[in-house]
Amino acid sequence: MGYWMWDAKRKSASVSKKMTERIDLPETGFLSSIYVVFAAENGSSYNEDNHLHDCVTKIEVVGAGGETLKSLTGVQGQGLNWFDKSDISRMQVTEGGAEWQAERWMINFGRYWKDTEYMLDCGKVIDGQLKITWDLSAVRAVSDTTAFKDANAELGVVYAIPHDFAGPAPKGYIKSTETKSWTSEASGINYVKIPRNNPIRRIMVRCYESGVAPTSGITNLKLNGDSGKVVPWDNDLGALVSMNMFHYPVARYYINGVRVVNGDTKEIHLGWCREPQVQPITADRQAWPSAETHGKVTIGLYDTATPTAISSEELVRLSGSGWGFHNCVMLPFDIPKWNEELLLQAQALGSLDLEVTQGNAGAAVSFVTEEVVKQS
Repeated sequence: MGYWMWDAKRKSASVSKKMTERIDLPETGFLSSIYVVFAAENGSSYNEDNHLHDCVTKIEVVGAGGETLKSLTGVQGQGLNWFDKSDISRMQVTEGGAEWQAERWMINFGRYWKDTEYMLDCGKVIDGQLKITWDLSAVRAVSDTTAFKDANAELGVVYAIPHDFAGPAPKGYIKSTETKSWTSEASGINYVKIPRNNPIRRIMVRCYESGVAPTSGITNLKLNGDSGKVVPWDNDLGALVSMNMFHYPVARYYINGVRVVNGDTKEIHLGWCREPQVQPITADRQAWPSAETHGKVTIGLYDTATPTAISSEELVRLSGSGWGFHNCVMLPFDIPKWNEELLLQAQALGSLDLEVTQGNAGAAVSFVTEEVVKQS
């Protein structure tokens, strides 16, 4: 009898503040998805602009002999989750003192959570492991008062397994790996060699510099196959963002708490935020978004009883909707409807390069390539 089995490999396990956790994959059967939750406690006073997605520096699925099936940063993993799920997984993100933060990831071997047409055949992976690397001091040194607390974190991992699956054999699995990353320069072209071993499902680009438009850091993208014989995309990043707005539903992101005074600016983690909203927590307060620029929201906060502007930091709730979670933009070959023939057949090309034209120095740029791999 077949059924979905939720194999809990870690149950809110206490883990070190800095380490690489290794968890074996099943030796047989199919693996559709992996659910990961990572949590840590803030120091007693506050923990400003310090997020677990930046502390989780690498999520990998590997096999013997250097075989890599997944290799992503925490930020890239959450960016892919939005495109997979067309929504943002539940997060608990707060700067409040002595409060817990928790962030989540879905590592999909199929096109979406619990896909059975595309899955990993674990019997064909030798010594398969999930590897998660983190450091609570990645952004700011741990502190019992003003950063992540100098204490253990918590990790939860669940494998989504179709137990005794009797359906058709999977057609393959989705391999997701960071292809290249760098810090942008003021001008010039950087070249990204795209893998050519398998059909390409999609290519994700991230260009992040706080308060700066991603379209300033990257002004044009050209995907060039066989020295110009195949050019699936040659246009500016803004045009790709506009296409994403047609392809993907709006993202909605909710931050539990940010500490502000009147006029402070905070990150909303959406490169193109459409509807920022601010909700006060303290009584007799009025809070509102007074401005939004490239994912940064300026917040107004007043005491309605006085009335005066708030000059000592207080927690408010910040939320918003828009596109470009973590400034991620997608070049897709799998929508609006999955068709294997319309995936980019990179394996048939002699060369495949992404020409990235830069326009502003200082942005964190990275590319993730997703391939459709048929296991033999």
